[in-house]
Amino acid sequence: MKKAMITGIVIFVGFFLAATLVWFVHDKDEYKKLKYDRAYSNVKMNNLNIDSYNSELTIKQGEHCGVKYYGDNDVKVYRTKDTLNIKEHKSDKRGYSVNINPFNQSKSKIEVTLPNKNINNLDVYSGFGNVNLNGINAKKGSIYQDNSHLKINNSKLNNLSFRNNTGGVNIKNSEILNSKFKTYLGDMNVDNSKLQKSLFVSEDGYLNFTNMSSETDVKGSSKHDYIHLDYKDEPKNTLLKLHPGTGEGKVENKAFNKGKVGNSNNVIEFYTVKEDITIK
Repeated sequence: MKKAMITGIVIFVGFFLAATLVWFVHDKDEYKKLKYDRAYSNVKMNNLNIDSYNSELTIKQGEHCGVKYYGDNDVKVYRTKDTLNIKEHKSDKRGYSVNINPFNQSKSKIEVTLPNKNINNLDVYSGFGNVNLNGINAKKGSIYQDNSHLKINNSKLNNLSFRNNTGGVNIKNSEILNSKFKTYLGDMNVDNSKLQKSLFVSEDGYLNFTNMSSETDVKGSSKHDYIHLDYKDEPKNTLLKLHPGTGEGKVENKAFNKGKVGNSNNVIEFYTVKEDITIK
């Protein structure tokens, strides 16, 4: 009797594991499927409004306006005048809210292509997915993320407000004007870019500005880490306002004389609590 019971349990466990494996493998393939693919011919979208549940979002310049979605959530795409709206939410057919499949490392993805890289207004909310901007110009906008990273490349952004709870910021080969970037837990890296009248704040992460434009105007603060800035070319018309708290303010760029070069059209204003601030 005992032997038969053990045999029954073993058979049950075996069938359960096999069924679970089949479901996991099927679920993995669902993430790779192109679920939505639409192109808009001869349509100029001046505004973009995106609400993403957990997909990685990429907005890029291309020949035609279009939206692609890979994943198993529900996505609604519609136009209101010259605004393209994209809404993603968890599918009712999926009982779990996050990916619990150990065999599935795929990410759901939303890809937006715009023929006109100039956007009047860009509004993005992203719950748990990275946001990538490539070759995009926006006159104004807002990006809010719960938990993920922001990557900006070859773009020009004006009057942008960015806020993130957990996740870093990476900006490269771009121009950022009159914008604010704030994150609670995450590092901020800006490389080979021009910053004018912009603010970068991280509660618990460093600020690292490398290969910067000769005329950079930026404010920044970090409560628990360092701030570093180095120039690609010799700085021009810049005033330094460094407040390192109990740390040290290091000006290693010899173009500066008593914290200044030329006139004061551009201001570098940095704050830390305990860590150093370095200018090279």
